[in-house]
Amino acid sequence: MALFSGMKLFVIIALNALWPRTKTGGAPLRNAAPHLPSVPPGFTPVAPAGISPILADPGQAVNAEGDLSLFFPGCPALAAPFLLFRLKRLGFSRCRVRLLPEGLALTARR
Repeated sequence: MALFSGMKLFVIIALNALWPRTKTGGAPLRNAAPHLPSVPPGFTPVAPAGISPILADPGQAVNAEGDLSLFFPGCPALAAPFLLFRLKRLGFSRCRVRLLPEGLALTARR
């Protein structure tokens, strides 16, 4: 069953990275997913429902220093190029994705 949920996350990320929502806005992304004990410190977890808004406007999750740190729990490594593509397209630098046993950890700088 984990295989299907991982593939579902991959499809959601790939589609939203290639064809993001055009309407942005809404409340800033803070603690989008419930607190998970396996989330690396300093990262904001992103639930599947939060993928579309965060890829449409990742600037809403940038901290005061200009750093973006997101964690996609249960996301397969196959989604990493799509995440990097979207961030580079929006002008982020130092984009990195680390594969952890719990998911993907994404860091970038604005």
